[in-house]
Order: sequence, then C-alpha cells, then structure tokens
Amino acid sequence: MANLKETSFWEEGIYQWETSDPVLGGENGIDNVPTRQLANRTKWLKDNKLDKSATAANAELAKRANTADRLSAARKVGGVAFDGSTDIDLPGVNKPGNQNTSGNAGSAFKLYNPRKINGVPFDGTQDINATPAGAVMYFAMDAAPVGWLKANGAVVSRTLYANLFAAIGTRFGAGDGKTTFNLPDLRGEFLRGWDDGRSVDFGRDFGGWQIGTPICHDDTSGIEHFNPVGMCRDANNFGDPWIGRLPEAYWSTFYEKRIPAGNPDFFTMTRPRNIALLACIKI
Repeated sequence: MANLKETSFWEEGIYQWETSDPVLGGENGIDNVPTRQLANRTKWLKDNKLDKSATAANAELAKRANTADRLSAARKVGGVAFDGSTDIDLPGVNKPGNQNTSGNAGSAFKLYNPRKINGVPFDGTQDINATPAGAVMYFAMDAAPVGWLKANGAVVSRTLYANLFAAIGTRFGAGDGKTTFNLPDLRGEFLRGWDDGRSVDFGRDFGGWQIGTPICHDDTSGIEHFNPVGMCRDANNFGDPWIGRLPEAYWSTFYEKRIPAGNPDFFTMTRPRNIALLACIKI
C-alpha cells in the first residue's frame, strides 16, 4: 500500500463524500480526495511552524496583551518615560497654544493668541502702525523713512493716507476740499506746547502759527529793554509806560510806529542756538 503524496498547500474546504460517490481508490480516486486535502493542510501548517504549541503560546500572549496594565520594560516617548500605566504630556504637545508649530509656521495666517504691540492689537492678519498716525518726529537725514511723510505742508490724498486724515483732518489745510488735505508745515519752525487752557500763551488755537516776539533794542546805547512777559517800551524815553502785548496782526503797524528815524534795528527778534533736522509725520 503506497502513501499519499502531500503538498504544502492550504486547501480551502474539504471534500465531503456523497452516498452516490463510487468507491474508487488510487492516487486520484475519490476515496482519497478529502484525506489528501487534510494532509496538504497539515504539511502547510508544519512548514509555517504553526504547530499546536506555538499556536497556544501566541494565544496566551494575546490574552496577556489584552489584560496588561503596563509594559514589562518602560520606554521613552519624546524624551518622556512611558510604561503604559499613565498618560504623559510631551513637550509642546497636547496643551492648547503650546504646540510645536515649526512644521506649519510657513502656512500660518493668524496667531493662536493675539498680542499687543505698543498697545495696538496684533494677530498677524494685517500690518499695524505701532506708532500712531499723526505723530511727529525729527530725523537726522534729508528724506522721510518708510511709513512717514515730510511735514512740509504738502497736499496729499485723503484716501491714500486715510489713517493720517482720520487723525488730523483738515486742521492744517483742507486741500481741494474733497479728496485731499494738507500736512502741517514745520519747515524752519520751533515747536511750542499747546496752551490748552493754561492761559500762558493767550488766544492760541491748536496747530496755530505764531510769529516771533520782538525785543526793543537800541543799537546806539547797546541797551535791550525787555521785561519777563515780553512787553517792550520806547528805548529813547524811559518814562514811557510798558507797551502791552499786541495781537499778531498789528505787529507790522507796531514796528512802523515805534522805529525811530535812522535806527532800523531798534526792534530785533530773539533766536536761541539750534540745529536743523527733518520733521516728519507718521502716516
């Protein structure tokens, strides 16, 4: 009696004998079909080392994995020790606002937490002016830096410089009255703090211009007649009372009436030492 030929092959399904099947032996006889199929399966399992003992061991391991509460040997995840017994927080992960954004910073369009720069809210969605529109500064160069205009009285667009127009309006000139406005003209001027109701600089409007205050000066005697509040008197007649402060519109008439014949330098202006820098206004 010969042995069946076994092939290392997993047979899908085992043939069932039927009552109508004829009795037929031999290598390919119907009597040996299911036996050969089972033999092929056995050889395939043996070749793949899935014997009973291995299968049982794997089943036990699977059972343990389902009930284990920690790893037998702890490992580190992102530098943090982890043995499966508790949750862990990795640096920069799992905490809102603290994620590592190095991978998506190039595509970010907005800060997760808005911040303020010089009191101005900033979330990264648009540019901001940290220096408020309308601020005036002096620069040691002859051209206005980016974000500034020369304070030279120029007529500029109300639309193009909308922030500046909202800040100063037509205080220094209305331009064409519709689409433009004037910048303040600070060329060659000293700045003076606005009186704002203190009554030191009488009758001054905000942004108003003022001429210099003259000193009565007698070139013949070399004597200046000047009192603490800026009033002057006739240098040739010390008996005259002090001449009170006059409105600016009358200064030219005042000069004509008080300059003695032959002495055109009787009235002069005061001027402190100074240096010329470029005055600019923030847009």
